[in-house]
Amino acid sequence: MGGWRWMKRRFQVLFNKSEAEAELDDELRFHLEKEIELNLSAGMSQAEARRRALVAFGGVERHKEEVRHVRGARVLDDAVQDTRIAFRSFMKEPAFLAAVLLTLGLGIGGNVAMFGILEASLFRALPYPEPDRLVMGRVTWNGQVGQTVSGPDFFDYRERSGSFERLAAFTPWSMPQTLTGEGEPDRVPSIFVSPGFFAALGAVPVLGREFAPDEGELGGPNVVVISEGLWERRFGSDPDILGRGVTFGGTPSTVVGVMPASFRLMADVDAWFPLQRGGAWAGGRQFHNFILVGRLAPGVSMAQAQEDVDRISAALAEEYPDTNRDKGLNVAPLKEALSQRYETTLMVLMAAVATLLLIACGNVAGLLLARGSARRGELAVRSVMGAGQGRLARQLVTENALLAVGAGLVGVAMATGLQRGILSFVSLDLLGRVEPGLSGPSLGFALGLSALTVVAFGVIPALRLAGGDPAADLRSGARATGGRGATRFRNGLVVAQVALTAVLLSGAGLLLRSFSELQGVDPGFDDAHLLTAAVQIPSAEYQEPAARVEFFRQLSERIAAAPGVQKVGFTTHVPIRDPGGNVRVDRPELFGTAGVFGRLAYRRAVMPGYFDALGIPLRAGRDVALTDDPAAPRVIVLSQSLAEQIFPGENPLGRTVGVDQGGSEPATFEVVGVVGDVVPSHPAEGMEAAMYVPYSQSAGSRMSLAVRATDLAAAATAVRGVLREMDPDIPLAEAATMDEVESRVVADQRSMAAVLSAFAAVALLLAAVGLYGVLAYQVSRRLHEIGIRMALGADAGRMVSSVVRGGMTLVVVGLLVGLPVSYFAARLIREMLFGVGTGDPLTYAGVAVFLGGVAALACALPGFRASRVDPAVAFREE
Repeated sequence: MGGWRWMKRRFQVLFNKSEAEAELDDELRFHLEKEIELNLSAGMSQAEARRRALVAFGGVERHKEEVRHVRGARVLDDAVQDTRIAFRSFMKEPAFLAAVLLTLGLGIGGNVAMFGILEASLFRALPYPEPDRLVMGRVTWNGQVGQTVSGPDFFDYRERSGSFERLAAFTPWSMPQTLTGEGEPDRVPSIFVSPGFFAALGAVPVLGREFAPDEGELGGPNVVVISEGLWERRFGSDPDILGRGVTFGGTPSTVVGVMPASFRLMADVDAWFPLQRGGAWAGGRQFHNFILVGRLAPGVSMAQAQEDVDRISAALAEEYPDTNRDKGLNVAPLKEALSQRYETTLMVLMAAVATLLLIACGNVAGLLLARGSARRGELAVRSVMGAGQGRLARQLVTENALLAVGAGLVGVAMATGLQRGILSFVSLDLLGRVEPGLSGPSLGFALGLSALTVVAFGVIPALRLAGGDPAADLRSGARATGGRGATRFRNGLVVAQVALTAVLLSGAGLLLRSFSELQGVDPGFDDAHLLTAAVQIPSAEYQEPAARVEFFRQLSERIAAAPGVQKVGFTTHVPIRDPGGNVRVDRPELFGTAGVFGRLAYRRAVMPGYFDALGIPLRAGRDVALTDDPAAPRVIVLSQSLAEQIFPGENPLGRTVGVDQGGSEPATFEVVGVVGDVVPSHPAEGMEAAMYVPYSQSAGSRMSLAVRATDLAAAATAVRGVLREMDPDIPLAEAATMDEVESRVVADQRSMAAVLSAFAAVALLLAAVGLYGVLAYQVSRRLHEIGIRMALGADAGRMVSSVVRGGMTLVVVGLLVGLPVSYFAARLIREMLFGVGTGDPLTYAGVAVFLGGVAALACALPGFRASRVDPAVAFREE
C-alpha cells in the first residue's frame, strides 16, 4: 500500500495545477468578493449585492477566459521547451540514446513481427467467400480426432447429410505426377479432389470449369485442372489450353480448367485430378486417404452440422460394424482446423518475444535510473530555482515518451526483417504463404506497445527522480545515488531480468536437449552416404507388370555398374523419406468376417538387394528374389517386432499371414524372412512394425531408390544419365541425400530450438548488460569511498570480490525466482519435447551454471575497475 500511495502522490504532483495557476484562480475569487463588498457598502441588500456582483462577474469571466488562454499557451510553451531540453540532453549522450533505442527497438520489433505473423495466420479470415461457413471434416476414433476419412464414408456423409451446401474430399498430401510432352519431363505436385471441391471453397477458375459430377464416377473421362502458374510456365499462357490433351504419368488427360495463382489449400499444387468413386484412392472403408471440406448450408450452425454427421456415423457403425465401430467425423471451422497445428508454436514464440520486451524494458529502466541519478544535481538546481516537482516530472516523462516513440519507429523498421527471419525458420505451410509486412493492425499494435513502454520503463523512474530532496541532493554532490529506495528498485530490475532470462534459457535448453535426443535416434539402417530419389514410369507405356519389373531390374543393374556406386536398392517407400502406407496384417484365422483384422503395419514392396543396400540386418530366413514372380507363391518378409507380435515365442518362417489389400478377404502370404526394425516416418515415432513383399508380385509404376556411393553428387548425375538413356521422358525426381531427408523431417523441432535459443541469447546479453550497468554505476558512485579505502591499504582482490559478491547475490536471487517459474512455463512446450521431461534436472543445472558464469563475468568487469582506482584521482573527481 505504501508504494501505491507514493505513486498516487507523484501523479497528483504531475497532473494537478501548478502554484502559478492556483494563484490566478485566487485572484479571480478576490475580484468577485470585492464586487460584492462594494455593492453592500452602497446600501444594497445581500440578494441585490449578489445579483449585481454576478452581472459584474461576466467581465471577470471574460478575464478568466483570457487566463485560460494564457494557461494553454503556457502549457504549450512548456511542452516545446521540454522537448528542446530532451533533444539537447540526448545529443550530449549519443551512446546512451543508441543503447536505449536499439534495446527497446529490438523488443518492440520482435513483438510487432510476431503479432503480424499471429494476425495473418490465426486471426485473419481465409481468402475464400464467406469463410465463416467453411468447415473441415476429420475422422475420429473413440472421440479422438484423427485426420483422414475413407472414400466410401465420404460419399455416405455427402449424400445423407442436409447440413452442407457442398461437401467435398481431397487428398491432403501432394503426389507428384510426371508431365511429359513438349519439352523436358516435369514433376508436377498434384492431388485428387472430388467434384464440387472448388465450388465448396467458393474458388472460381480463371479459365474453364471444375470437374463435372460424371467425372467423379469410376470409368469417367480423364480430365485435369491445372494452376495458373503451370499454365504460364509450361504452356506459355496459351488461351486455347482448354480441351488440350496433356500427359500425366503416362496417362493422357484433357485440361478442363485453370485455377488462379492465389488459390491454395494446405499444399502448393499445380494439378488437380478427379476423385472417382470406387477408384484406387477411394476403395475400402478401412483405407483412409481424404480430408473433407464443406460449406454449411444457410442458417445451419456448426453444432447442428455436428449432430447431423453424428447421426450418420451411428448409422454407418451399425451397417458396417467391422470398419466403422467407434468411428465418427469431427466437424470444425476450417480456419480453426488449419491453424490448430501451429497454435502452440506461435503462442510460445509470442510469449518469448514478450518476455524479451520485459527484459529490455527492465534494462532501459535501469539505464534511466542510473542516468537520472547522475542528473540529480542538475534537477536539484532547477528545483531550487523554482521548478516544482510536477514540472520536473513532466520534463522526465517527456524525455521518456520521446525515447518510446523513437524506439517504436526503430522497432517498426526492424519488424519486417525479423518477420522474415522468423518465417524462414518456422513453417506455416498449411496456412498458405504468410508474407512479411506490416498491416494496419500491426501498426496499431506497435503504437500501443510504444505507449505501454513509457509506463513500463519511464513513468516510475521519472516520478522517483522528480520526488527527490533538492537540499540533500545538493549536499551529496556527485555521490548522489537516489537513496536506498532507488538502489532497491535498480536491484529489483536486475533480479527480474535474470529470472526472465532463466525462463527463456530453460525453454531453449529443453528444446535443444530434445533435438539432440531426436538426432540420436537409431533409424535401424545405415543412413550415411545414401542418395534417395523417386522414379515414376508411364503407366500407359508400361501397362504389364512384367514390363515394369523388367524396367526397374535393368535400371538397378545399370546404376550398380556406374562408377563410384557401391549398392542399389529399390522400394516403394524409403524409410523416413516416404511415410504412410500402413495396412492391417495378422494370422489368417484371426480375420474378421468383413476382412478387418489384427495389427497395423507399414507395407512396402522391395526388390532384391534392398535390405543389403540400406544396411537393414537380416535376422532369419532370406531376402526376396527375382524368382518370386506372379506365378510363384506369394511371400513376405516381416520386421522383427511384427513377427514377435503375430507369432510370439514361435518361429515365423514358413507360417502364413493375411494382409488386407482392400478385398472382402485378405491376401495370404508365406513368411520367408525376418529383418530388423527401422524408423519408417519420423524419428520421434521410433521403430515400427513393417512388412515387405516382392516388387515382382506387386508391381506399381512408382519406385523410390536408395544408392550407396562415395560421391553422392556424382551418383545422382550417373542415375540421371542412365534414366535418360533408357527413357528420356522419365525424370529422376526429388533427389536428396538421406542426411537432407532426415534434416527436413526434424526441421520444425530444429527451427523452434534455434529461434528460442536466439531469443534467449539476446535476453542473456541484455541481462548481462543490465547487471554490468548497475554494478558499474554503483562503483562510479563509490569512487570517493573506494579511493579512501585503497589509500588506507585495502586489498585489490577484496575490492573485486566485494563487487562480484554483491552482483552474484542478485543473480542467485534471480535464479531462485526464475528456475521454478521455468518449470511451470515449460508446460507450454511439453508437446514439442522428445526424450526430455519438463523437469529435466540437467537442463536447469546447465542454465544455472551458464547464466551464473556469464553474470560473474559481467560482475568482474566493474570489480576490476574498482580494484584499479587511484585514490588521488578519486579525491579530485569528488
